[in-house]
Amino acid sequence: MNPRLTKTDFTGQLITIRSNKSFAEVTGEIERLFQRYDSEELRKLTAAGDAENLAAYAKRVGEPTGFGIFYQMDMGSILRLAGIPIESRFYLFGNAVTGQKLFRHSGTAGLGAPTRFCVSQRDGEETRIDVDLPSSFFSQFPELSASPVPAELDARMIPLLERVAS
Repeated sequence: MNPRLTKTDFTGQLITIRSNKSFAEVTGEIERLFQRYDSEELRKLTAAGDAENLAAYAKRVGEPTGFGIFYQMDMGSILRLAGIPIESRFYLFGNAVTGQKLFRHSGTAGLGAPTRFCVSQRDGEETRIDVDLPSSFFSQFPELSASPVPAELDARMIPLLERVAS
């Protein structure tokens, strides 16, 4: 059977939040505000099929914001080695239970859940936080149009990132 390729046009919105805080101040605030998910703990809860304990774990990790960090990657050191004067770190963050509400509609939710955002600061410039607006990002998937989750993520995540930057 031959694979079929489909191309879907969509209009996305990139949110950029600029801050006078340094890169270290912004990333430090993010890492104080959002707790980290332990991938081994998530794996154990999933393998045990324990939805109730998974929900309780997600709630604990999400306190006080409702969101936690699944993963982070520091690109700044690699970029500086290449002679690019920038600090850059990206994060995958979200809520394990909220994400399930998206995946009920489509596996394509994995392209945007957990949500990815990037904090960067080029030497001599402001620090910035860049994130695809969840509702516009998920609009490319017709299966997700019935889900209220993307708009809820807009309303809850963007103000938290603005708070970090202020």
